[in-house]
This record gives sequence, C-alpha cells and structure tokens, in this order.
Amino acid sequence: TQLHGISVTVNNRPAFVYFYCSAATDPSCASDQINALTPLDSTTGQVPVIVTNGSASSAPFSATMKTIAPSFLLFSTQGYIVATHTDYSLIGPANLYPGKSTPAKTGETIAAYAVGFGLPNGTLTNGSSSQSGSLPALPVCKIGGNNAALAFAGLVSPGLYQLNITIPPSTPSGDNPISCTYGGSATPSGDLITVQ
Repeated sequence: TQLHGISVTVNNRPAFVYFYCSAATDPSCASDQINALTPLDSTTGQVPVIVTNGSASSAPFSATMKTIAPSFLLFSTQGYIVATHTDYSLIGPANLYPGKSTPAKTGETIAAYAVGFGLPNGTLTNGSSSQSGSLPALPVCKIGGNNAALAFAGLVSPGLYQLNITIPPSTPSGDNPISCTYGGSATPSGDLITVQ
C-alpha cells in the first residue's frame, strides 16, 4: 500500500501502489505518474481519492467508481494492445519492438491483457498477491469488425485479466480495430491489433 513513501486511498480505503515516477526526482519521467490498484469495494459513483507523499496529502479529488470499466493495456500511444502469441512473444507490427514483436495470424489464438472487467467467479481476498478466476460470462469481442471467439476470459493476477481470443479467418492484413463488450460496457475505441 506504499511505494517510496507514496500511498493512495480510494473511497477512504488503502489502494495498492505498484508504480511511481516523479519528474522532479527522476529525469527519465516526463511527468509524475502513480499507478495504483483500487481495493475491493462494491461502491459505485463518485468516490474520493487522496495521494499522500510522506506526511503531505493532496486535497481529495473525485473519481467515478464502476463495477465494470473494461480496457486493454496498451504497448504504445498508437493504440496497440498488449498481447502475446502462445509462446509469449509480443504481438504488434514488426517496427513496434524491432526483433521482438510480430503480427498475429488469422486463426491464431492469442492472449490479450486488460483491466476493469469486474469480479470473476469465486472469492477474492483484498490485498492478496495471488488472485484468479474466470469471468461469469465471456465478453463479446470483435477484430476488424468480425466477431472473434474467446476460449477464456478471467483474472490471472490482482487487477490483470487475460482474454484468449482467436483471430477471425476473414481479418485483413494490417492494423485492425479490436474491441470487447462486457456487462454493458465496451473497451475504448482506437485499440489496435496487427494481423498478417
């Protein structure tokens, strides 16, 4: 709940800080950034968020808490989603990470990584470093406008979801939009997966 003296509360409960970078203390940081996983909480609507650095705390600011707010993790600002082949090598255009990323193939089942898909089946323990469970229903996903089959969707570690998605055979080569809808909410538009 604390990293380098930084802590965060969401709805007056300790969040789990897993990344912190300050432009004031680290020249490699373009701006200040704190990544925190919200605690388990069934509250919805506006909740207060407070950041504390040592003994100094920010004024509370409001954030909207939802039960489901799905979003793919992204490799880049261009919108390429974090995804891997079955051998765990990276999916993306060859120039995304030269020598390390390759496009997906039609008919291939890939692992895409996301956040915000809500609670899985089973019981989660707040603060546990090991959490898992399948989602109660599979999301509906599209790649390049085509429906994509899912073999699995679930929590694989605290806050991290894995979706095993098969690239539809009719997907054209190049950058294709990818989206998933779950519980009435959709991933943000503009997300991409490269297929060849």
